[in-house]
Amino acid sequence: MRNTLKVMAIAALMTPFFMVSASAQDDVAEPSGPGTVLYVNLSQDRELTGTLVEMQEMKVSTSFGDVSIPFEKIDGIKLHADANDSSVIAFKNGDLITGKVVLEQVKLKTDWGAAHVNTTQIDSVTTLENAKFFSDNIDGKRKWRFSKASGTATPTPTRATTTTAPSFGR
Repeated sequence: MRNTLKVMAIAALMTPFFMVSASAQDDVAEPSGPGTVLYVNLSQDRELTGTLVEMQEMKVSTSFGDVSIPFEKIDGIKLHADANDSSVIAFKNGDLITGKVVLEQVKLKTDWGAAHVNTTQIDSVTTLENAKFFSDNIDGKRKWRFSKASGTATPTPTRATTTTAPSFGR
């Protein structure tokens, strides 16, 4: 009888903990809109994949003013791209802009639950698997370009390229 009372007392004490942990997993917010899948490259070569939650656009402070950019227009974001903590945003049409992202954390729905990742821990975010940002040193300045998974890179808008026709001995 004493053992039965002990088991019942322990069960009564533990039941609220089991209920709280189960409900915490059920409280994962649903993706906003059609559900943008993000591939997040974290510092220290770690990766995370999930569906964007509670955000449909991102605010960016640029040299031409503050803008709100819908995530559906973005292919990638390279955070902490320079000493001023600027970011490079790659658009689906191939354009790149540089600005300060006004965002403290990214909220994702993952296979294992919710993930709230501080942007200080994020190196880059892409909407395409295997897409990457690359830097080039041009005239002593660091310039960024974005390469999609298909292997095509967007042109660097700040660098003018000139092409001369080859001469074949004429």
